[in-house]
Formats: sequence, C-alpha cells, structure tokens
Amino acid sequence: VIAAYNESEDWLNQVNEYIDANIAFAKEYFAQNLPKAKMVEPEGTYLIWVDLREYCSDAKKLEELMIQKAKVVLDEGYIFGEEGVGFERINAACPRSILKECLDRMKNALL
Repeated sequence: VIAAYNESEDWLNQVNEYIDANIAFAKEYFAQNLPKAKMVEPEGTYLIWVDLREYCSDAKKLEELMIQKAKVVLDEGYIFGEEGVGFERINAACPRSILKECLDRMKNALL
C-alpha cells in the first residue's frame, strides 16, 4: 500500500490519460456514427452516460436491443430512476479495442 501511494503517480497519470482518450474516442464515435445520441461529458469518472432516446424511447426495448441484438451488457439508465430512462452507462476504463467493439455493436443494433 505504501508503494502504491508513494511510487505509482506515473502509472496513475498514464491510466487517467488513457481513459480520457477513450472518452474522447467515444464522443467522436457517437458524433460520426450515432449522431442522434447525446453523450454526457463525464466529470471525475470513467463512466460514460449516453442518451439513446432518439433511437429507442422504450427502456425495456432498448435493454433488449443491447442484450439480444448488440450482445453487450451495460448499466441500463432506468435502474437509476426515471431520469435515466433511455440512457446507457458505458465503462470507458477498458482497452480501446473493447470499447470500439461495444460501440460498433451498439451502432449495428440501433441502425
């Protein structure tokens, strides 16, 4: 634990830069491939919230599309309350190849 606190700043900075780049990648991906999606800029987290109501306004149908058609399991926005209906929460703290595959699958399921 002492080493983690005293000797890991470089690693932490690299991880944060990578996650920030993943978030920027996702933002650009949505703009180019799912332009009606509205991504919420994360504030101090690696979790991306994206509003997909323009593609599917029914929360249960959206969940079914993600699981059955896209084959991705995300945090459904509705589990966080009425304000989250139509949103998906995506973890950006992963390899970019995994994030891209997830986004590609989402795009193919929604279009």
